[in-house]
Amino acid sequence: MAKRRNKQHGRAAGKATLPRPQEPSRAEIPNAQTFARIMLLDRQTQATLRKVTSTLKPVLWMRDRERIALIKQAETPAALIELAPMATGLAETTWQDRMRKLGPEVIPLIRDQLKNLREIRDKDQQGQMLEKLVAELRWRGDAGAEVLLDAFDALDDYGRSLACVVLGLLHAPAGADRIWSYYQKAVRNQRETYFVGALWGLIDLKDERAGGALAELLRQRRPFQELFGFLALAGDRRAVLPLIEAIIRAPEDDRFEAAMALTGIAHRIGRAALLDELAKISEPERGDAGPAAMADSILGRPEKVVEEYFEMFYRGITPADMAKAFGE
Repeated sequence: MAKRRNKQHGRAAGKATLPRPQEPSRAEIPNAQTFARIMLLDRQTQATLRKVTSTLKPVLWMRDRERIALIKQAETPAALIELAPMATGLAETTWQDRMRKLGPEVIPLIRDQLKNLREIRDKDQQGQMLEKLVAELRWRGDAGAEVLLDAFDALDDYGRSLACVVLGLLHAPAGADRIWSYYQKAVRNQRETYFVGALWGLIDLKDERAGGALAELLRQRRPFQELFGFLALAGDRRAVLPLIEAIIRAPEDDRFEAAMALTGIAHRIGRAALLDELAKISEPERGDAGPAAMADSILGRPEKVVEEYFEMFYRGITPADMAKAFGE
């Protein structure tokens, strides 16, 4: 899963004058919560990652073989869980394979370990344990969601942000209010972007509060790498005017990404709702021509183009993306 680096990253926008959109989301490092979601999106992503990683097996075998042996020798589920911090590199696949063979009996053990993470004094080991167990719960369905909600308050902010991501992927509506409550706290932290995990959870749960939160972040001029991708994916009419203001305010070379997000929202809410919002800023003497022309211009770019531009948000990372990342 993602390393515990959650500082806000800058963004590079495309140019509005270019005939085709660029792909800044590939060129930048996403926040840890976004990277975690990509890796845990579905079984196909997991299988593809394993396939790409397997090409490095000869190089990594000498480094990881002792840890692999220890994981294979674990005699009980509890012993296997204790070895989670050692499950890196090739050893991670071995650990995952053994965990997936365990049935419901492992669920209480994971819950208890998550509730007592702070007893692990080594912070690196604590972080590895957290990430491995939260990732494992991604594949445990309703039981996994119940554990995450039960242990939620015992986790630190990073752990809660990852839990929000997994609750969203598990489509656990019972977690929506908990995620929203956490978002309201996390967004006040100006130094970290833990709130990105909460936004992913709300977006995957199709919670309308995500749209309001995104519009407010725009108004506050709170930049983070995923902002425009989130807006394209889940923004609503509340973000139309703040987005237009952001486009006008930005230098010409930095407007394209926001314009793409606006197009995504426009296609989702429809022309009538878009016109209603644009009418709020139209000049009376121009009548309906101004808003109508602007709406047609915004909707002129196909929705498919927006999805391709923000593909990491719509469909995660493809096998080709992974191969490219590993230099194949």
